[in-house]
Amino acid sequence: MPVIKPKYRGILRDYLIGWFVASLVWELLRNVGQPASLASELTFSTRVIVFIITWLSQGLFFGLLDIFIEHYIFGRVRFIKLLLSALALQLLVMMALIVLLFFIFKAMGLANLPETLGGFIQLPVIPVALVYAMIVNFCISVVVYINMMLGNGNLLRLIRGEFYTPKADIRIFMFLDLRGSTTIAERLGHIRYSRLIQDCFYDLAIVHDYKAEIYQYVGDEAVLVWPANIGYNAINCVKAFFAFQNRIKERAAIYKSKYDMIPEFKAGLNIGEVTIAEVGELKREIAYHGDTINTAARLEASCNRLNADLLVSENLLKRLDLEPWLKSDLKGQIQLKGKQSAVNIYAIEKVTESGIKGIG
Repeated sequence: MPVIKPKYRGILRDYLIGWFVASLVWELLRNVGQPASLASELTFSTRVIVFIITWLSQGLFFGLLDIFIEHYIFGRVRFIKLLLSALALQLLVMMALIVLLFFIFKAMGLANLPETLGGFIQLPVIPVALVYAMIVNFCISVVVYINMMLGNGNLLRLIRGEFYTPKADIRIFMFLDLRGSTTIAERLGHIRYSRLIQDCFYDLAIVHDYKAEIYQYVGDEAVLVWPANIGYNAINCVKAFFAFQNRIKERAAIYKSKYDMIPEFKAGLNIGEVTIAEVGELKREIAYHGDTINTAARLEASCNRLNADLLVSENLLKRLDLEPWLKSDLKGQIQLKGKQSAVNIYAIEKVTESGIKGIG
């Protein structure tokens, strides 16, 4: 497994890109209409080095801070507390960066640099830089969270109008549903049941490690999607399900203490051509249409009847190179509404627990 999860790599990438643009704008505009400054007296090569240092330090520091907030705070506190916590942490990071940059510039021997840290902090540019950093971080964080709400990469697709005209493509879909949801909801009551779903879907974030996009949450059901080649690669679409199962098992004691039960999920996987289109006026999103989605939903709905956790269509199974710790078992057929031909369906099960060490 990578040291930094793909989701967090994406956040770090966004901050590095955002701060590169912000640093470039600062470099171009900060002396407009102002008298000559220390920066204008530096050689070109030194200014480039200073630019790279300030850009990377801010992009990395604030990106890592957002990862910390996302991992340890986001989703566990109310939004206003999240906002105040993020603001306080950003101020602390800004002050730490000012101290760090002072000593870096001091070591570089920049001319006309104040001799003391106190003198450096009192430079007129410092409060302006602090306000600028707050604005930049706010803009980047808004873009990051909107992208997370829409699904990774979908914000850019909407901006580009990539799917304004419907397009056909091959996708893998997984319908994931909580077993016995009606009985659980009746026993827990609406509030505790909703908290259970929140916790489960918080743990579902593990599927991002397997390149899954969470397309929709519908009640206690989640719909995941992969581009075909990404879903095939290292059987990501299958591993994502078992990684989620493992994550639930790892937190079994917590679920038991909070809800007096350990949630179990079932899923259906299918591949095929779908139409992708931008839809909506009041709320825009990228939507998928086609029989491929309906078949995945039917597979998930058949799990109880066939006593299986994960069912896949024959069309998808033929394209997957299952690893030794997995086995497939033909479970029968399902007749699709409006179709003459039936679909062979297979259960995929773990042969041994030892085969999935490291997943999740």
